[in-house]
Amino acid sequence: MVFVASLGWSAGTLTPEEAQRAVAEVLPQLEAIRGVKFVKPVPVAVIDDAKARAYALERFKRMTPEAKIRADQAAYRLLGLVPADTDVLKTLLDVLEEQAGGFYDPQTKSFYLLDDMPETMTPLLAAHEMTHALEDQRYDIDGRLEKLGDDDDAALALSAVAEGSATLASAVYVAGAISSGKLDAKDAAAVDQVSTERLNAMPPVLRRQLLAPYVLGMTFLLRGHMRAIAKGFPKDDVNAAWAKPPRSSEQIIHPEKYWDADKRDNPVRVTIQDAAPVLGKGWTRAGSGILGELTIGSLVGAGAPDAAELASPEADWSNAAASGWGGDRFELWTRGDQSVVLLSTVWDTERDAEEFERALPRDREAMRVLRRGKKVGVVAGAAGEHRTPLLESLVKP
Repeated sequence: MVFVASLGWSAGTLTPEEAQRAVAEVLPQLEAIRGVKFVKPVPVAVIDDAKARAYALERFKRMTPEAKIRADQAAYRLLGLVPADTDVLKTLLDVLEEQAGGFYDPQTKSFYLLDDMPETMTPLLAAHEMTHALEDQRYDIDGRLEKLGDDDDAALALSAVAEGSATLASAVYVAGAISSGKLDAKDAAAVDQVSTERLNAMPPVLRRQLLAPYVLGMTFLLRGHMRAIAKGFPKDDVNAAWAKPPRSSEQIIHPEKYWDADKRDNPVRVTIQDAAPVLGKGWTRAGSGILGELTIGSLVGAGAPDAAELASPEADWSNAAASGWGGDRFELWTRGDQSVVLLSTVWDTERDAEEFERALPRDREAMRVLRRGKKVGVVAGAAGEHRTPLLESLVKP
């Protein structure tokens, strides 16, 4: 599951006139930073928190069908990625209420600011969100996401391009605005005062998925070298990433696996043999998807940086057991109130597969693992006597 939110501020009272004025002042600099111009104006509106939450819910369900939301949540619970009582959608919406100051809507092509945000913070958020608007006019962000189907990992990688670009553009804008005296450094620093209680309380896997597009998206577009931001916005590389987007979170975590032609590592397509003949009558496939290195990492001990650790170069976005990922696919099968999740993974080398296998938790009674060569299969849930044949099917050559 991938959720794209906008980190912002909540305090004060913003009027539509103030919002329009603040956004208009940002646009010329933003066009210069990004190197392209808006094709048409972007409407700006001010809304309250209730409308923002309703929008987030509607958008999430539009981009991710309710059946997939339920299936992914069930699969995550069975794999132990989230606690059994976690309501994933509610958790994400609660964090949005805490963090969001506004958002660009690719469907209405409009920019919405929350009415409880102070005018002084509007330029910072506008620089980020109007970058989304500018790039949406060129690249059709939602259209690209929809074409990815159930490839959640590729969707996260594409989101990293969008959020990384917007975060870099806003950083360059803020630096220039402070240097020219248009923005007070104290106002820019006030972003750090946003509450992060709900964000830090999220299940680690969800926090990783939420924050990675922003943090890793920046480092990806800077080819892994954060100091390169001193040279300004990387226009050519951002345009190249939109022209041929990365296909996996592995490429976002390890930028050289995308940018370096000699190290380019595209994901392997993994298929799962039809489990219906093995499971028997009444079982149906309820969902499927791709976890990718970022989410696989949560299975094998990779941590989740909290808000205070995001800028740290030691932030634990992957580990030895998750690196070397080549590809994966999971499926959720159900019959009545019974459910089984099947996960098939392929690794770059047998050693990588062994490291992953060894790192998987062994204290879950309903989870079993089998490795053969570079493949590792995982079955979790009510598989019963079918567990062994299911595992065998997941690691076939």
